[in-house]
Amino acid sequence: MALVDTPTVHTHALAALEASDLLLATAPSLVLDAVYTIDQVTPEWLTTVLGSKVPDAKLVTANNTGGHEGMTSRHFWTLEWNDAGKAANLPMRIFFKATPENAHLREMLSLLHMAELEAHVYNELSVELEPQGLIPKCYYAKAYPGGRFIIILEDLEARNVKVHWMGDTITPAYARQVAIAQARIHATYWNSPRFDADMVWVRPRCRRFGELWLRKFFTNNRRMFLESELGKDLPEYVKELIRMWDRDCVAVYEYWDSKPPTIIHGDSHLGNVLEYPDGSAGYYDWQCLFRGYGYRDLSYFLMSSLDIEACEGHERELFDVYTDTLEANGVKVDREEAWLDYCLLALERFDSAMTSSTNGGYGHARSAFERQVKTISHLAQKHDVKGLLERVVKTGKITPA
Repeated sequence: MALVDTPTVHTHALAALEASDLLLATAPSLVLDAVYTIDQVTPEWLTTVLGSKVPDAKLVTANNTGGHEGMTSRHFWTLEWNDAGKAANLPMRIFFKATPENAHLREMLSLLHMAELEAHVYNELSVELEPQGLIPKCYYAKAYPGGRFIIILEDLEARNVKVHWMGDTITPAYARQVAIAQARIHATYWNSPRFDADMVWVRPRCRRFGELWLRKFFTNNRRMFLESELGKDLPEYVKELIRMWDRDCVAVYEYWDSKPPTIIHGDSHLGNVLEYPDGSAGYYDWQCLFRGYGYRDLSYFLMSSLDIEACEGHERELFDVYTDTLEANGVKVDREEAWLDYCLLALERFDSAMTSSTNGGYGHARSAFERQVKTISHLAQKHDVKGLLERVVKTGKITPA
């Protein structure tokens, strides 16, 4: 009897992989003949990875000028090269993302294969995206088992690129630039045959690594959020929506996986966008990407960055800017069906806001999550997201019969 790749078989494989990934993440150390933490970085290693293609280039000094430890270890370094390195314009300032010391933080990195995904983006897609300013310049990216990795990026501050925080206030004009950047990225890979070839690592939502663990994680966070003071103050409509979403989210995930796929940033909130001096936008922190419907990134961003007043005045306009940019790049969609999907996709950002508010905020301002909860709660009622959720679960479609 031939082996058939059924959802059940795949789910079993994912569960087995998650057990292995968890064990690797919590191991105090791995025997790797590689650099994957900041304290392993030396001038000799940097000379090799940054200057090996330049004859006689040598790093004279390398200084860690500061950083912080969070979900990943992040540090800025200044470099001084010899004359050969200077003549070749090797980087003088760089930014590291590397393995965190905390084993608890490595768990999510390992289970979701987050560093592996980001390394794929910089190693395989930068030739298409980096020249357009849609992602930063990357000098080196390697990922290893157990959430271990090291990535060297350009120091964006050296180019006067603004890296936003979740609590920032942005203008509708800049939100427009983010919508355009998202659509340009998404159009590049919309329904691409590469998903069955060199981009097979961009997995669908229901088949991505760590998906089973992530579902349990969100279920626990929804429960804790509803028990919190912020959750208790929600309108009854929104509380019931969260309970329905917790019960039926897998059916909706499967529905979303049926939509035309592209590469999804996956964590496209305000804190992961770049603002260039000319006003254009790009993205970094590609550790949560997957294959999905492009409107997910748009909804996730707008729900994370705009307050109720801004959404009331500009939400549909920004949706149209994104859709118009898709169409200008050869992607045609049913605009009204896409609008309904966009409205339902607000539940994805709601999950992340609830998660952050119950897990310390991951370094972002609590006011940002409170703003998001208010905005999403308001728009969920305005767009009757509960009705859209019920329709998808009952019929498998978002449009009325």
